[in-house]
Amino acid sequence: MSNPLREPGVLDRTDMPSSAPDPNDRLLPGETPVTAVELSAGWVAVTDRSVLSYHPDRDPAVVRTPRPNVTSIALRRTGGRALLGYVPSALLYALAALAVGALLLAVSPGELVAVPRAPGASGLESIVRTLGWASRLLGTVLLFSGILIGLGAVVVVGYWLSAREVALVVERGSTDPIECPTDRQAGRRALKTLREALSE
Repeated sequence: MSNPLREPGVLDRTDMPSSAPDPNDRLLPGETPVTAVELSAGWVAVTDRSVLSYHPDRDPAVVRTPRPNVTSIALRRTGGRALLGYVPSALLYALAALAVGALLLAVSPGELVAVPRAPGASGLESIVRTLGWASRLLGTVLLFSGILIGLGAVVVVGYWLSAREVALVVERGSTDPIECPTDRQAGRRALKTLREALSE
């Protein structure tokens, strides 16, 4: 079917029909299928030689991994994972800010510097008073920023724990794992089926 497009230089276009490939069509000669599981988008199939995974949004869509290279298949949370990498440094900053802020509020420069009662010492006294005000302000800012950043880190961890975005992951030792995004229910069902098939 031809569809004229409103794109510069494109006069006409035909869309190619696409459908999910069948796992059995991807078998090599003499390869025996063990099991195949459907995901919310795509599938994972295990044969006597390989683990095949298909996801329509991945390039290449079908990935074949020899079974000896597969160390495990896991269901892993993926939602909020980008933000999760900042949590350790955010917690360190929050602890440091809380400690320094509490120290600045507890210690006043007026207690550390003795201003002599002599003519001309009023200038030194005003400097000490200004330093005291600045240290209290800085201590308050550090204390509140430490609390806010700590709360933000807790919210990120809570979001990661409750996120519904998961992926069935084919782990391949030191090589990058292959991720198949899915929903939690389909992922758990698929992993259970794979575990039962591979334990036989």
